[in-house]
Amino acid sequence: MSQKRYDQLLASHQGLMNGTLRDVILPSILGKEADDILYWIGKDLAREYPVATHDDLIILTHQLGLGELKLQRHDKTSQVWRLGGPLVAERIHRDEEQTSFGLELGFLAQEIEFQLGTVAEAELSDRHHEYVDITVQNDPKTDADSERSELVTFIHVTAPQKDEEAPKKKHKHSLLKKKHKE
Repeated sequence: MSQKRYDQLLASHQGLMNGTLRDVILPSILGKEADDILYWIGKDLAREYPVATHDDLIILTHQLGLGELKLQRHDKTSQVWRLGGPLVAERIHRDEEQTSFGLELGFLAQEIEFQLGTVAEAELSDRHHEYVDITVQNDPKTDADSERSELVTFIHVTAPQKDEEAPKKKHKHSLLKKKHKE
């Protein structure tokens, strides 16, 4: 690992350990087939944490440290999702065209397949400097593997509480008002 990569990962939103595992070790182990294998690993990840709604999918994607997900548009046979945020932007800047999003593609494809009950596949449709767009295609006429889909039990995602993320600071003037009332 070069000093530059070390410094980038150490200062990143991923952190040194997660960044090294995701963007150094896995590609090294998986070799030329990394994108394809990561796609199937992403599908397996979705099988561990299946969610019933788009809102839950957005929260879970963030909780898993994959980035900030947002549904851009959808119709009967396709959905376009935008994956961005500081973590994604850092990964793109660090490795540019080499950045793999196979894990995220497989994850989204399987989650949408569970939600719709039809076969779904995902592909990277557009790459930008700060985010990527992912298109998930589904075939409403082709049911998903019924055995796997019928056995799925959706998890209940715990949404982050706004108050928990940033504790409210008491303003000086509110403390003064309290003293005057006493």
